[in-house]
Amino acid sequence: MERDLSVGTAWLVVLAVIAKSDEPIHGYEIGRRLSDEAPTGLSFKQGTLYPMLRAMESEGLVRSSLTPSTEGPARKCYVLTADGRRVLAAWVNTWRCASRWLNRIIGGSHATE
Repeated sequence: MERDLSVGTAWLVVLAVIAKSDEPIHGYEIGRRLSDEAPTGLSFKQGTLYPMLRAMESEGLVRSSLTPSTEGPARKCYVLTADGRRVLAAWVNTWRCASRWLNRIIGGSHATE
């Protein structure tokens, strides 16, 4: 179950990080922000980020460009496309609806081991 949740939510959180950035953002910074925000016990696997960004770009959700860097070679930076913003808005809405439903179902009960 954790794998299914992580695959589904990974795209959502990556798109959200890109959307919140005021300027094009490179992959390393996306990964850093996700790691910094991860709750205890959860992590974001950095190795999945770049294939995910390539897939998002091929689906037209993000656009990349090379940005010069003073610290080394140019970096590939990402911004959301109009389609990416629409997809993110739809996923956020779905997430919020699902979250409310799950909270009603599980309520205050605790899972047993």
